[in-house]
Amino acid sequence: MTRVLFISAEPVGAAMAGPAIRVLELAKAVAAHCEVTVAAPGPSDLGDAPLGLIEAGLSDFEPLLEAVRSHDVVVAQRLPPQLLRFVARMPVRFVADLYNPQMVEVLEAVSDDASTSARRAWKSMLGQCAVADFVMCASEKQRDLWLGGMGMAGLIEPRLYRADPTFRLFVDVVPFGLPSHPPQPAGPVLREMFPQIAAGDRVMLWAGGVWRWLDALTPIRAVERLRERGLAAHLVFLGTGRPALDPAGIPTSAGAAIAFAQERGLEGSCVHFNRGWVPYEERGGYLLEADLGVAAHHEHLEARFSFRTRVLDHFWAGLPSVVSGGDSIGELVERRGLGRAVVPDDDAAYAAACASLLEDDEAYGATVQRVRELVPSLRWPEVARPLVEFCVEHETRPRRRVPPAALARATYGQYLDVLADARQHAGVAETARRMSRHVTRVVRHRG
Repeated sequence: MTRVLFISAEPVGAAMAGPAIRVLELAKAVAAHCEVTVAAPGPSDLGDAPLGLIEAGLSDFEPLLEAVRSHDVVVAQRLPPQLLRFVARMPVRFVADLYNPQMVEVLEAVSDDASTSARRAWKSMLGQCAVADFVMCASEKQRDLWLGGMGMAGLIEPRLYRADPTFRLFVDVVPFGLPSHPPQPAGPVLREMFPQIAAGDRVMLWAGGVWRWLDALTPIRAVERLRERGLAAHLVFLGTGRPALDPAGIPTSAGAAIAFAQERGLEGSCVHFNRGWVPYEERGGYLLEADLGVAAHHEHLEARFSFRTRVLDHFWAGLPSVVSGGDSIGELVERRGLGRAVVPDDDAAYAAACASLLEDDEAYGATVQRVRELVPSLRWPEVARPLVEFCVEHETRPRRRVPPAALARATYGQYLDVLADARQHAGVAETARRMSRHVTRVVRHRG
């Protein structure tokens, strides 16, 4: 049986954001066909999932290297440069899960003067593509992005193209998925958390985090408009305190959204913020109390290539969605009639879209039915098929020849920026210690 190792950058457990959720759910889907282990920073807890666990983060080089050596396939959203160079020389097959185009996201996530972060992001993504035997992403738009980047970097080998002119054996779509079981009611959890929401009031639920590249203000303005027209509507942000190893590094704009709602006199009356984070297994109860799922973004590159993972929870709970257009999820909502997709930054149109569903029972019911019809195709075992097939067939799939120049540029090329960031944030002494550890690893493993 194929031995598969998933490497997570974040702890896996009760409270998770998108990256850790994806690791856990894909690992469970693959575990139906292979022997699967998850490596994740501590504290991690896989519950009753049929998976092995190694508590190790991306900085734990030695245990990760040992784990890689004992597996046939390794799956990761990002491997650090030194480990990536070792993987490139080993017989293990590498799957790069590039559902989050970090070199685009970082343009919105960091400040204008953080050019080193942007350079490191694109070099890191180049490295993953150079070494990966199989690249998976979340949408056809993302697939076009990665194929274009790989083509410009000389990473589409004619030999591999001849083996599969569609190139799907090497780059394919594995979107975010949904649990196979339906969400379970948990009592009036939303109304218990926010007692201002009366029994007959309508709830618009923002199910994910409030990140800098998203637009929380348009839904806030929209719910204000709905209240002015006499609709007893509430907007709930389900989480502002994302779980993370380094909370200070989270690119959140929750503070600005809360301040804006307070300035408008809306916070606590019709706009509500959960200052924490709802545990993954408990989110269903909150979703089932909502009437609409909402999400919004501005018009920029991040939106074009994004895949709003938590919007899928709307579908899981049978909720119609009102979202910004221009991204893959907006196109899906519009194409399949799953709600309304609105031009970014237009709060009047956003309010009208919400009202068109909340005030029209027939339109609302028809939308719910279309959402429910879509759900089976988005369950994790279904969307994970390309990954499962690669893991099962890894011995017969063509191997990539790693181009040394691209690998060197993508790995060694990061070090000046890594050292600059370390010196700025950790100080000279800590930077020297990190350099010493790195040199020791190179000597020990002849890397």
